[in-house]
Amino acid sequence: MQPITSSISSLLPLFCFLVVSIRVTTTLSVDDPQYSECRTTLTCGSVADIGYPFWGMNRSSYCGPPGFELMCEDDVAKIMMNENMLRVLDINPGQQSLKVAREDYWNGYCPSELINTTIDLDHFDYGRNLRNLTLFYGCYLPATSTFIFLTNCSINRTLVDVSYSTRNFLADPRPWVCPRSVLVPVYETAARDLEVNPMTMEQALRGGFELQWKVDTDECRRCRDSDGVCGYNQTSNSFICFCKDQPSESTCLPTTGTLLLALFQKHFAQLFAVAKLTGSLNMSSLMS
Repeated sequence: MQPITSSISSLLPLFCFLVVSIRVTTTLSVDDPQYSECRTTLTCGSVADIGYPFWGMNRSSYCGPPGFELMCEDDVAKIMMNENMLRVLDINPGQQSLKVAREDYWNGYCPSELINTTIDLDHFDYGRNLRNLTLFYGCYLPATSTFIFLTNCSINRTLVDVSYSTRNFLADPRPWVCPRSVLVPVYETAARDLEVNPMTMEQALRGGFELQWKVDTDECRRCRDSDGVCGYNQTSNSFICFCKDQPSESTCLPTTGTLLLALFQKHFAQLFAVAKLTGSLNMSSLMS
């Protein structure tokens, strides 16, 4: 028997033993509970399979940073930002963007409270192609070509007139005369439609606006590439990588058994390649 073939034959039983041992150990071992829980994704209505940085529902608060809690009410995903409850219409993890709409303006422009739109600027920025829609309440000014009026509102049993603008006019007295006004971002296309047709107001408000979230994607990518799950360390207020055995600050390390198997596979493959090139490989001798 040739020396190389002999080496391969002697290593083959050990290789098989390592493979079986590691598989049995992996099967019997219990994954870290934080790793298991943060592997799950969020689904609510049309928003499906959402992971880091979002948490809530079936994902604990350590599965993502503060400011990214999603709630599910009547099969509608929602997120709270300052005083605004926002409907989540869509989430695009690849673009790090989410499309939202004001919950209190979903069924019309007459909410029970008049609150400006404010977002969590520590974690989000406004998206592109947006324009502010300003709704003015209780102005009681005569109608002109500049002032676009809507049907009056009944707010807390008080009837008030409502007008709006999608542009800033220097001659517009409403910011100083009207007792209340509310800013709501809308898409540029919706703003242009409102300039000529007040009947598109509901469509503009339900169309929502885009937000971009600010999270370091590189550290999460490195964690996932090492078979980890991205999470949040609530003690140090920083990123954490949950691994099958225990958490790590950045990436998961391979287990000792996995390292040994990888080294053995590499050595076995080298011997196999040399034997094949030299013509000394005889499959029947390996099995004998």
